[in-house]
Amino acid sequence: MKEVQENGMFSTDLLDKIREKFLYVNWDPYTGERTYFEASGGSLRLKTVMETMARETALPDELFRFNPASDHVVKAVEKGIEDVKLFLGAKSGVIMAAHSATHAIFRAINAVTTHIPGKNIVTTELEHPAVLSPTKYFAEMHNMEWRCAKISKETSSVPLENILELVDKDTTILAFQHGSNQTGAINDAKYIIEEARKIKPDLYVLVDAVQYAPHGPIDVEDIGADAYAFGPYKAYTVKGIGFAHLSERLAKLPHWNLIGKPDDNWLLGSPAHPMYMAWSVVMDYLGWLGSQFTQSTDKREQVIAAKDAIHSHMKALLHRAMNGTDELAGLRQLDNITPCNMLPEIGNRLGIFLFRVNGMDSSTAIGNFNKKYHIRLGARIKDPYSTVPLEAMGWPDAVRLSAAHYNTPGEIDKLLKAAREIRG
Repeated sequence: MKEVQENGMFSTDLLDKIREKFLYVNWDPYTGERTYFEASGGSLRLKTVMETMARETALPDELFRFNPASDHVVKAVEKGIEDVKLFLGAKSGVIMAAHSATHAIFRAINAVTTHIPGKNIVTTELEHPAVLSPTKYFAEMHNMEWRCAKISKETSSVPLENILELVDKDTTILAFQHGSNQTGAINDAKYIIEEARKIKPDLYVLVDAVQYAPHGPIDVEDIGADAYAFGPYKAYTVKGIGFAHLSERLAKLPHWNLIGKPDDNWLLGSPAHPMYMAWSVVMDYLGWLGSQFTQSTDKREQVIAAKDAIHSHMKALLHRAMNGTDELAGLRQLDNITPCNMLPEIGNRLGIFLFRVNGMDSSTAIGNFNKKYHIRLGARIKDPYSTVPLEAMGWPDAVRLSAAHYNTPGEIDKLLKAAREIRG
């Protein structure tokens, strides 16, 4: 019998099984017992990922050395790439592996702006510096105008019309997030790309999916971006690698490459095969989770089922946090809490949002949540990561809650009880 999500959430039994598969799900060696709402800083790690990393990192063997250990390494990297394609729904193009998703984004934007003529680059005020920084840097390098679409202060998202009014026939590249790591707002990436290409049909587009990738289904063929980047460390594995799907036309643009390699090769140096194996382990986990919701044995269909179920669970947790329960007031009802620029209709969002404790700076607030209630949250302050969106929204700072599908309604209730008591 397959799982049914009551009120959008995983059943208690399935949540217990999910949480059993992760390390440090409710404690860590430094705090002891704690509730983890910092998935945007890095998700919890799967136990099987860490077991795989420990085993495989010990192997010294390199690719293409024609011995059994080397053959194992080759197969591990090849399978990891195939599993990235499966995750993204990629049937064409090239998978680029890089030190991080940020690194991948810099490389992709560098290739486009160096070889595609134009007079401007378009992005938005809501972006992570992984997009803001390279778009600004390469705009200045190539004497292009750097255009940033304005945030709506009412919704903490960027309206489509604000983006489209900046795109013209001289735009070299449009770059934006699929889902905001600051406010959780999800962009309809496919629709944005379609509308932007009505203005410039051959427009290059890059999508930063680092925050969206763990939470929602992805089909890069349908979305139509030229570069689509994500970071596995926010999807249950470790830091140290990022992946991007590149369209065939972007992949073949001149770029950093090794002599003698194919024109569409983006691999520089020797890959660390444990990173690729760790991603395959994540895909096995998503296949298991998806199998709770579909009869299909097709891995891609299982992954889609898992992502649909994850998105539903996350939306239900967000609704509980904002609106509360019959017994607990939600953040919207608390007189000491101000949620950041979210209309009454939560809409299509990730399980991420910003709020402020009235009369208290957010660094102090997260310290209180941590020390008094053992709840781990993030502070968004005017640093290189958050200054642009905070200033655009008119906030000096904010507390960020970023949940994941292993979080429970009970943990949301714990947050609401704590939020009610913290006063500035």
